[in-house]
Amino acid sequence: MKTVVLLIAVWGLSRNLQAQMADFSPPTPLLGALMHNDMNEAKRLLDEGADPNQGRFGGFSPLILAIARQNLELVRMMAAKGANLNFRDRTGSTPLMWAAFNGTGDPKLIEELLKLGADPLVANKAGETALTWALKRGETAASAALRKAGIHDTDSIRTAVEKALLLLQKSGAQFTRISGCFSCHHQSLPQLAYEVARTRGLAIDESAARQRLESTIALLKAVSGQASTNRDRIPNPPITVSYALLGLAAENQARDETTAAMAQVLAAWQSGDGAFYPLPPIRPPLESSEFTATALSLRALQLYGDKPEPMLARARHWLIAAKPRTNEERAMQLLGLAWSEAPEEAVRKSASALLAEQRKGGGWAQLAELDPDAYATGQALVALEKSGLATDSLEYRRGVAFLMRTQFPDGSWLIRSRTFPVQVLKDSGFPHGKDQWISAAGTSWAAMALSLALPVERFSVDGR
Repeated sequence: MKTVVLLIAVWGLSRNLQAQMADFSPPTPLLGALMHNDMNEAKRLLDEGADPNQGRFGGFSPLILAIARQNLELVRMMAAKGANLNFRDRTGSTPLMWAAFNGTGDPKLIEELLKLGADPLVANKAGETALTWALKRGETAASAALRKAGIHDTDSIRTAVEKALLLLQKSGAQFTRISGCFSCHHQSLPQLAYEVARTRGLAIDESAARQRLESTIALLKAVSGQASTNRDRIPNPPITVSYALLGLAAENQARDETTAAMAQVLAAWQSGDGAFYPLPPIRPPLESSEFTATALSLRALQLYGDKPEPMLARARHWLIAAKPRTNEERAMQLLGLAWSEAPEEAVRKSASALLAEQRKGGGWAQLAELDPDAYATGQALVALEKSGLATDSLEYRRGVAFLMRTQFPDGSWLIRSRTFPVQVLKDSGFPHGKDQWISAAGTSWAAMALSLALPVERFSVDGR
């Protein structure tokens, strides 16, 4: 009796396993030949009248299997026999998308399908186009072929920026509530991102933006009197005050007593050699470099200073002569030179040095020993665009492709913190835990860089 029960149990288990295991038996001889990479047999079957649209293997048509094998001759033959070039698989993806899927970046299949009549503008159920698929592998000859056919990634870039801005606005408000102060990472840098986004027609919560502006002004006004006579009253002015003033300018704040007082504080921090030196560099990359302090202070004085030209000239002279060592320094040197309208040769030299640091995958790294990230990449692209690099250049597009590949679904980018923990972490609700502050800063730079790649829809009030 036990033996019978055991046999029944084994039989039942066998049936369950058979039911669970997918059946990979090809439903047609043509699909079988393609599955086993028997191209001679596939060609014979087609010559004898096999239907290139008959049957599905894993939801794929015979044409998609030929494309997956990267067999250009067979694809041409199947197209000549009437293969459906715009077939949709169960995800809504087309043969052209699968041609763009290849990891080599080879454009031959894409070009052939386009020539034969494949539609490059169709999107699948996830809203992805063939260019979306190509760009997942970087800015390659395949993506160039699709761009040439008239397909662009404007919609996907716009969506990426909108997600980032929504997250920055939400977490910025939360940071203000829990900290009671402004910050470079959650207020000033996002304000710079909002400024660019507005010129591209992207929606910003203007009521919330006004509240952040007023809270920053109120905080600065409360200490402006003391700071005017004591340049050390505010922590690290060449960074914090400069970023605050750039953020106010991004919100079109007019020059008033408070901004003039803050500009006076900055002026007191300029050294005899023309540079602005921040406090000891224990908070990289935001507060770690005299290049950052000098470029930002230069720009803040340009916007809110009283007859700042002599100070700008000394800062510009220092930036031209100084030797940057990190991506932060190279990008900030270039921004400072571009802002101060330095000689063309100086700007070109600085831009060339920054471009030379672009990695094979399209991104930039904060340090030579680190992997590329969105902070370094976004910052580099913003600086290069300010210096005159076209956003449709190959270098800029490669950087955009890197940012698009590395964005998290929630709209953020993860940047690993390198700072000494001098401050207690206050949770703003931005993702990535202990890395959330620098990740917010990196997300702001990335959002700026992506926004710059979108068509201009309107200019800011003062034309900046």
